Amino acid sequence: MAFGVDETRRVEIPSSETIRRGPTRLELTFVESPRDFMKDFKVVFDLSIIREITLGRSPENVVVIPDPTVSRKHVVITVVGNELLIKDLNSTNGTYVLDGNEFKRISEYRFSNETVIRLGYYTVIRLSVISESSDSG
Repeated sequence: MAFGVDETRRVEIPSSETIRRGPTRLELTFVESPRDFMKDFKVVFDLSIIREITLGRSPENVVVIPDPTVSRKHVVITVVGNELLIKDLNSTNGTYVLDGNEFKRISEYRFSNETVIRLGYYTVIRLSVISESSDSG
């Protein structure tokens, strides 16, 4: 059966007011650190510019963590759709996510709001996603 030439399809294109944008900024706050100067230290990343954030001891990382229990290349955080993905890079002492009252070891973890992670034994970081929808202005 052939389709008629005058057959049309209706395609609805969402207006800019209904499009939900993904995470736009990520705030990292150091909650615990073996170095006192790192406690309460905050850094905010514009995710429209930086799509991948690496954390570890090595100076080649975006965030350098002065903790001997953190691997040189410990973890990477990337934007995946409307979420962020934390991926452990085969670190020696692990990456953990706070689940209730205890930290659970992860290899990958997705989040879209706020989470608390531990790298190695001593570094605890709160990750807060700041999303902006087009109807918030």
